Amino acid sequence: FNFLYRLRYRNSSHDTDDLIRKTENAIESIVRRIKAVDPETDDQWRRMQKILESTQGICGEQSVVSRTIFLKPAFSFALACVILIIGGIVWLRYSSSRIYKTMKGQHTTITLQDSTEVTLNYLSELKVNRSVLDKKRRVSLKGEAFFHVRKNGTPFIITTDIGKVQVLGTQFNVRIRDEKMEVAVLSGSVQVSVFKDGRDSSIILTKGQISLCARNEYPGLPVSLPFSDYPGWLHGKITTYRLSLESICRNLESQFDIRIKIENPQLSGATIT
Repeated sequence: FNFLYRLRYRNSSHDTDDLIRKTENAIESIVRRIKAVDPETDDQWRRMQKILESTQGICGEQSVVSRTIFLKPAFSFALACVILIIGGIVWLRYSSSRIYKTMKGQHTTITLQDSTEVTLNYLSELKVNRSVLDKKRRVSLKGEAFFHVRKNGTPFIITTDIGKVQVLGTQFNVRIRDEKMEVAVLSGSVQVSVFKDGRDSSIILTKGQISLCARNEYPGLPVSLPFSDYPGWLHGKITTYRLSLESICRNLESQFDIRIKIENPQLSGATIT
Protein backbone atom coordinates (compact mmCIF):
# COMPACT_ATOMS: atom_id res chain seq x y z
CA PHE A 1 0.00 0.00 0.00
CA ASN A 2 2.88 2.43 0.69
CA PHE A 3 4.06 1.73 -2.83
CA LEU A 4 0.64 2.78 -4.16
CA TYR A 5 0.66 6.01 -2.09
CA ARG A 6 4.03 7.07 -3.50
CA LEU A 7 2.99 6.15 -7.00
CA ARG A 8 -0.21 8.15 -6.82
CA TYR A 9 1.26 11.39 -5.60
CA ARG A 10 4.53 11.41 -7.50
CA ASN A 11 2.79 11.17 -10.86
CA SER A 12 0.25 13.61 -12.20
CA SER A 13 -0.24 11.81 -15.49
CA HIS A 14 -3.87 11.18 -16.33
CA ASP A 15 -3.08 7.62 -17.47
CA THR A 16 -1.25 6.81 -14.22
CA ASP A 17 -4.05 8.27 -12.09
CA ASP A 18 -6.57 6.23 -14.03
CA LEU A 19 -4.50 3.07 -13.48
CA ILE A 20 -4.23 3.79 -9.77
CA ARG A 21 -7.98 4.34 -9.48
CA LYS A 22 -8.59 0.98 -11.15
CA THR A 23 -6.15 -0.63 -8.73
CA GLU A 24 -7.86 0.92 -5.73
CA ASN A 25 -11.27 -0.19 -7.02
CA ALA A 26 -9.99 -3.76 -7.43
CA ILE A 27 -8.60 -3.82 -3.89
CA GLU A 28 -11.77 -2.27 -2.49
CA SER A 29 -13.83 -4.98 -4.24
CA ILE A 30 -11.74 -7.64 -2.49
CA VAL A 31 -12.24 -5.92 0.86
CA ARG A 32 -16.03 -5.76 0.40
CA ARG A 33 -16.16 -9.53 -0.16
CA ILE A 34 -14.25 -10.37 3.01
CA LYS A 35 -15.36 -7.67 5.45
CA ALA A 36 -18.43 -9.75 6.35
CA VAL A 37 -16.08 -12.60 7.36
CA ASP A 38 -13.55 -10.39 9.18
CA PRO A 39 -15.17 -7.19 10.57
CA GLU A 40 -11.72 -5.69 11.27
CA THR A 41 -11.08 -5.49 7.52
CA ASP A 42 -13.71 -2.76 7.15
CA ASP A 43 -12.04 -0.66 9.88
CA GLN A 44 -8.62 -1.13 8.32
CA TRP A 45 -9.94 -0.06 4.93
CA ARG A 46 -11.45 3.13 6.35
CA ARG A 47 -8.17 3.97 8.08
CA MET A 48 -6.32 3.52 4.79
CA GLN A 49 -8.75 5.89 3.03
CA LYS A 50 -8.12 8.56 5.70
CA ILE A 51 -4.36 8.17 5.18
CA LEU A 52 -4.87 8.63 1.42
CA GLU A 53 -6.84 11.83 2.00
CA SER A 54 -4.31 13.30 4.42
CA THR A 55 -1.39 12.31 2.21
CA GLN A 56 -2.95 14.03 -0.79
CA GLY A 57 -2.64 17.47 0.83
CA ILE A 58 1.01 16.90 1.74
CA CYS A 59 2.21 15.30 -1.46
CA GLY A 60 0.07 17.18 -4.00
CA GLU A 61 2.81 19.75 -4.67
CA GLN A 62 5.65 17.28 -5.24
CA SER A 63 7.32 17.31 -8.64
CA VAL A 64 7.13 14.45 -11.09
CA VAL A 65 10.23 12.25 -11.12
CA SER A 66 10.86 9.75 -13.88
CA ARG A 67 7.23 9.68 -14.95
CA THR A 68 7.87 7.57 -18.00
CA ILE A 69 9.24 4.73 -15.88
CA PHE A 70 5.83 4.14 -14.31
CA LEU A 71 4.08 4.08 -17.67
CA LYS A 72 6.19 1.26 -19.09
CA PRO A 73 4.63 -2.21 -19.67
CA ALA A 74 6.90 -3.63 -16.97
CA PHE A 75 5.24 -1.38 -14.41
CA SER A 76 1.75 -2.48 -15.49
CA PHE A 77 2.82 -6.11 -15.18
CA ALA A 78 4.31 -5.48 -11.71
CA LEU A 79 1.12 -3.73 -10.59
CA ALA A 80 -1.00 -6.62 -11.83
CA CYS A 81 1.23 -9.00 -9.88
CA VAL A 82 0.68 -6.94 -6.72
CA ILE A 83 -3.09 -7.22 -7.14
CA LEU A 84 -2.87 -10.97 -7.76
CA ILE A 85 -0.67 -11.49 -4.71
CA ILE A 86 -3.06 -9.51 -2.48
CA GLY A 87 -6.05 -11.42 -3.86
CA GLY A 88 -4.22 -14.74 -3.45
CA ILE A 89 -3.39 -14.03 0.17
CA VAL A 90 -7.01 -13.10 0.89
CA TRP A 91 -8.30 -16.19 -0.92
CA LEU A 92 -5.96 -18.59 0.89
CA ARG A 93 -6.81 -17.08 4.25
CA TYR A 94 -10.58 -17.22 3.89
CA SER A 95 -11.03 -20.13 1.44
CA SER A 96 -9.73 -23.26 3.11
CA SER A 97 -10.75 -26.61 4.51
CA ARG A 98 -9.90 -28.49 7.68
CA ILE A 99 -10.29 -32.20 8.42
CA TYR A 100 -11.00 -33.80 11.81
CA LYS A 101 -10.73 -37.58 12.33
CA THR A 102 -11.31 -40.09 15.11
CA MET A 103 -9.80 -43.54 15.62
CA LYS A 104 -11.26 -46.78 17.00
CA GLY A 105 -13.01 -46.24 20.33
CA GLN A 106 -12.45 -42.47 20.17
CA HIS A 107 -14.92 -39.58 20.57
CA THR A 108 -14.03 -35.93 20.09
CA THR A 109 -15.96 -32.64 20.23
CA ILE A 110 -15.19 -29.80 17.82
CA THR A 111 -16.38 -26.20 18.07
CA LEU A 112 -16.61 -24.58 14.64
CA GLN A 113 -16.04 -20.92 13.85
CA ASP A 114 -19.79 -20.15 14.05
CA SER A 115 -19.99 -21.78 17.55
CA THR A 116 -21.61 -24.93 16.15
CA GLU A 117 -20.60 -27.99 18.21
CA VAL A 118 -19.92 -31.31 16.50
CA THR A 119 -19.18 -34.53 18.42
CA LEU A 120 -17.58 -37.22 16.27
CA ASN A 121 -18.11 -40.89 17.04
CA TYR A 122 -15.41 -43.53 16.44
CA LEU A 123 -13.84 -43.93 12.98
CA SER A 124 -15.45 -40.73 11.66
CA GLU A 125 -14.21 -37.83 9.57
CA LEU A 126 -15.48 -34.26 9.32
CA LYS A 127 -14.26 -31.89 6.63
CA VAL A 128 -15.06 -28.21 7.21
CA ASN A 129 -15.13 -26.06 4.09
CA ARG A 130 -14.72 -22.25 4.03
CA SER A 131 -15.09 -19.94 1.03
CA VAL A 132 -15.35 -16.17 0.72
CA LEU A 133 -17.72 -16.64 -2.23
CA ASP A 134 -20.15 -18.98 -0.45
CA LYS A 135 -22.06 -17.70 2.56
CA LYS A 136 -23.49 -21.14 3.38
CA ARG A 137 -21.82 -23.21 6.09
CA ARG A 138 -20.73 -26.50 4.56
CA VAL A 139 -19.18 -29.66 6.00
CA SER A 140 -18.64 -33.20 4.73
CA LEU A 141 -19.13 -36.23 6.99
CA LYS A 142 -18.03 -39.86 6.99
CA GLY A 143 -19.04 -42.05 9.89
CA GLU A 144 -21.24 -40.60 12.64
CA ALA A 145 -21.57 -37.26 14.37
CA PHE A 146 -23.95 -35.36 16.64
CA PHE A 147 -24.54 -31.74 15.64
CA HIS A 148 -25.66 -28.77 17.73
CA VAL A 149 -25.93 -26.12 15.01
CA ARG A 150 -26.05 -22.48 16.10
CA LYS A 151 -28.75 -20.51 14.31
CA ASN A 152 -27.43 -17.40 12.54
CA GLY A 153 -29.69 -17.17 9.49
CA THR A 154 -27.22 -19.00 7.23
CA PRO A 155 -27.95 -22.59 6.07
CA PHE A 156 -25.75 -25.32 7.53
CA ILE A 157 -25.27 -28.13 4.99
CA ILE A 158 -23.86 -31.59 5.69
CA THR A 159 -22.83 -33.59 2.64
CA THR A 160 -22.35 -37.36 2.74
CA ASP A 161 -21.72 -39.92 0.02
CA ILE A 162 -25.38 -41.02 0.32
CA GLY A 163 -27.36 -37.80 0.75
CA LYS A 164 -27.44 -34.25 2.07
CA VAL A 165 -28.79 -32.72 5.29
CA GLN A 166 -29.61 -29.00 5.53
CA VAL A 167 -30.60 -27.06 8.64
CA LEU A 168 -30.67 -23.54 10.10
CA GLY A 169 -30.23 -24.37 13.79
CA THR A 170 -31.03 -27.58 15.66
CA GLN A 171 -29.68 -30.72 17.39
CA PHE A 172 -29.53 -33.93 15.40
CA ASN A 173 -27.45 -37.03 14.72
CA VAL A 174 -26.18 -38.21 11.34
CA ARG A 175 -24.86 -41.73 10.89
CA ILE A 176 -23.32 -43.15 7.70
CA ARG A 177 -22.41 -46.82 8.17
CA ASP A 178 -22.90 -50.01 6.18
CA GLU A 179 -24.16 -48.25 3.03
CA LYS A 180 -26.97 -46.51 4.97
CA MET A 181 -27.56 -43.00 6.27
CA GLU A 182 -29.52 -42.53 9.48
CA VAL A 183 -30.73 -39.05 10.51
CA ALA A 184 -32.53 -38.35 13.78
CA VAL A 185 -33.63 -34.97 15.19
CA LEU A 186 -33.69 -34.01 18.86
CA SER A 187 -34.83 -30.41 18.40
CA GLY A 188 -35.77 -28.17 15.50
CA SER A 189 -36.08 -29.62 12.01
CA VAL A 190 -33.82 -30.73 9.16
CA GLN A 191 -34.20 -31.41 5.46
CA VAL A 192 -32.82 -34.67 4.09
CA SER A 193 -32.42 -34.92 0.34
CA VAL A 194 -31.05 -37.38 -2.21
CA PHE A 195 -30.59 -36.57 -5.89
CA LYS A 196 -31.35 -39.69 -7.89
CA ASP A 197 -32.48 -40.43 -11.45
CA GLY A 198 -32.49 -36.73 -12.32
CA ARG A 199 -34.85 -35.63 -9.57
CA ASP A 200 -34.59 -34.60 -5.96
CA SER A 201 -36.64 -36.32 -3.27
CA SER A 202 -36.52 -34.39 0.01
CA ILE A 203 -38.19 -35.00 3.34
CA ILE A 204 -38.46 -32.88 6.49
CA LEU A 205 -37.65 -34.37 9.90
CA THR A 206 -38.88 -32.64 13.05
CA LYS A 207 -38.17 -33.13 16.75
CA GLY A 208 -38.32 -36.78 17.84
CA GLN A 209 -38.21 -38.26 14.31
CA ILE A 210 -35.77 -40.57 12.55
CA SER A 211 -35.31 -41.67 8.93
CA LEU A 212 -33.16 -44.22 7.11
CA CYS A 213 -31.78 -43.91 3.59
CA ALA A 214 -29.91 -46.70 1.81
CA ARG A 215 -27.35 -45.94 -0.87
CA ASN A 216 -28.96 -45.14 -4.26
CA GLU A 217 -32.39 -45.00 -2.63
CA TYR A 218 -34.69 -42.19 -1.53
CA PRO A 219 -35.02 -41.33 2.19
CA GLY A 220 -37.58 -43.37 4.11
CA LEU A 221 -40.62 -41.70 5.64
CA PRO A 222 -39.96 -40.19 9.10
CA VAL A 223 -41.02 -42.25 12.12
CA SER A 224 -40.90 -41.55 15.86
CA LEU A 225 -37.64 -42.18 17.69
CA PRO A 226 -37.98 -45.39 19.77
CA PHE A 227 -35.33 -44.23 22.30
CA SER A 228 -35.37 -41.80 25.22
CA ASP A 229 -31.57 -41.35 25.32
CA TYR A 230 -30.61 -40.83 21.71
CA PRO A 231 -27.97 -41.10 20.40
CA GLY A 232 -26.93 -43.80 22.83
CA TRP A 233 -23.20 -43.44 22.19
CA LEU A 234 -23.26 -39.95 23.77
CA HIS A 235 -24.66 -41.47 26.98
CA GLY A 236 -22.47 -44.58 27.23
CA LYS A 237 -25.18 -46.81 25.79
CA ILE A 238 -25.66 -48.85 22.63
CA THR A 239 -28.83 -48.13 20.67
CA THR A 240 -29.61 -49.61 17.25
CA TYR A 241 -32.43 -48.83 14.84
CA ARG A 242 -33.29 -51.58 12.35
CA LEU A 243 -29.71 -52.86 12.16
CA SER A 244 -28.64 -56.40 11.35
CA LEU A 245 -26.76 -58.39 13.99
CA GLU A 246 -23.78 -58.50 11.63
CA SER A 247 -23.71 -54.68 11.41
CA ILE A 248 -24.02 -54.37 15.17
CA CYS A 249 -21.06 -56.70 15.68
CA ARG A 250 -18.94 -54.70 13.22
CA ASN A 251 -19.80 -51.50 15.10
CA LEU A 252 -18.83 -53.11 18.41
CA GLU A 253 -15.53 -54.25 16.91
CA SER A 254 -14.69 -50.69 15.85
CA GLN A 255 -15.90 -49.09 19.06
CA PHE A 256 -14.06 -51.39 21.47
CA ASP A 257 -11.25 -52.69 19.22
CA ILE A 258 -12.28 -56.32 19.66
CA ARG A 259 -13.13 -59.26 17.36
CA ILE A 260 -16.58 -60.90 17.31
CA LYS A 261 -17.44 -64.12 15.53
CA ILE A 262 -21.06 -65.13 14.80
CA GLU A 263 -21.02 -68.91 14.88
CA ASN A 264 -24.56 -69.30 13.56
CA PRO A 265 -24.69 -67.66 10.07
CA GLN A 266 -28.50 -67.63 10.15
CA LEU A 267 -28.35 -64.98 12.88
CA SER A 268 -26.21 -62.55 10.86
CA GLY A 269 -29.19 -61.01 9.04
CA ALA A 270 -31.46 -60.71 12.08
CA THR A 271 -32.72 -57.10 12.34
CA ILE A 272 -32.59 -55.51 15.79
CA THR A 273 -33.95 -52.25 17.23
